[in-house]
Amino acid sequence: MNELRVVALTHKHFTLDTIGKFHVADNRREQVLKQLIHQIGIGELMYLSTCNRVEIVFTLPHYVCPGVTANMLKLIQPNLNEAEIKSIAAHAERFNGVEAAEHLLNVAASLDSAIIGEREIITQLRKAYEECDAIGLTGDDLRLMIRQCIQTAKEVFTSTDLAKKPVSVVSLAWEQFRAHQLPTDSRILLIGAGQIIRNFSKFLYENEYRNLTFVNRTLANATMLCESFGGKALPLEELQHFTEGFDVLSSCTGAESHVIDTDLYNTILRGESNKKIIIDLAVPGDIHADVVSGFDVDYYDMNLIRERAQENIQYREQAITDCLPIIQSGLRECEKVHKERRIEKAMTSIPETIKEIRNTALGSVFAKDLETLDDHSRDVLEKIMNYMEKKYISIPMRMAKEVLMDEVKKN
Repeated sequence: MNELRVVALTHKHFTLDTIGKFHVADNRREQVLKQLIHQIGIGELMYLSTCNRVEIVFTLPHYVCPGVTANMLKLIQPNLNEAEIKSIAAHAERFNGVEAAEHLLNVAASLDSAIIGEREIITQLRKAYEECDAIGLTGDDLRLMIRQCIQTAKEVFTSTDLAKKPVSVVSLAWEQFRAHQLPTDSRILLIGAGQIIRNFSKFLYENEYRNLTFVNRTLANATMLCESFGGKALPLEELQHFTEGFDVLSSCTGAESHVIDTDLYNTILRGESNKKIIIDLAVPGDIHADVVSGFDVDYYDMNLIRERAQENIQYREQAITDCLPIIQSGLRECEKVHKERRIEKAMTSIPETIKEIRNTALGSVFAKDLETLDDHSRDVLEKIMNYMEKKYISIPMRMAKEVLMDEVKKN
């Protein structure tokens, strides 16, 4: 765990627009992350991007200075000039070793979120790890770290009042939608097929809204949402031909720039003049600013959601206090698990060594003595040797772990 590092761009130090600049689109993410590994000399790597943070989680033998941070950010966003990159790198949070582990535990438990108590972060963290693991960027250190993060976060949500008043992005967006008291046959256009759109669609479905149109770059993903919530599916490139109109437009894609400009918006509007509701949950925003200023809309974006969330902070202060001992317990468990894993790695040579000793004994040292034994005696001896081999492998490792656990309890 000493080599664990985190570089974080979060809502605490940056605007959502700045954070959005370091979102890496799906189609170039693998290439960018592999460049980071090769050019920075990273051991293991995980990239997390949400509506209010971008976090680079990795292992590296040395601490990360602003210069290395700037190099990493430049690889992610090569379009920014050197002065911008240096300024952002100087204000980025950097965590090393135990403090990096504690930071990740807080992130997983949503204690570091703009909207404290949002459960989505657990899913986002797990998916970020699984994606990087699938392309071969992770190893034992990050596997154990993320597993502990998820376990600790679940305990926080089940053992405290942190989630008693949910204030997640989707919950707050739903509050804005529900305030309009729209009829259940309202035409709702949903762009994107990620977890946020899925969760928002679940609210719609549970409240009997069925006139839904799902739009996504990958039609299959939009179709999957239709199978769960009804409605129709449409590929994003066909949106310009959409003729059925809408009353509500909700969007949350992973695009690096806006998805709906004034021309496309005017096209799908189809001449309707009534006020529309737009719920833009993407970072950076999916809806161009000219749409908001040039058309009759009630517009809700992540900045407004963030403002609404502040109203719940007082209620959650006591819950946060209750969460801290759970975080510290998770941190101690992290240290113990990583120490156990180091022992296991250090002792990986034991099985092969024992096998070599056995083979030498049977093949040369006692070879002549074995020739005098009958078949039954050979079978009995073989069983004894197999038993001894297993014990000589398992007992030292168990004893080492017991010693380690005693040391952890003393500390």
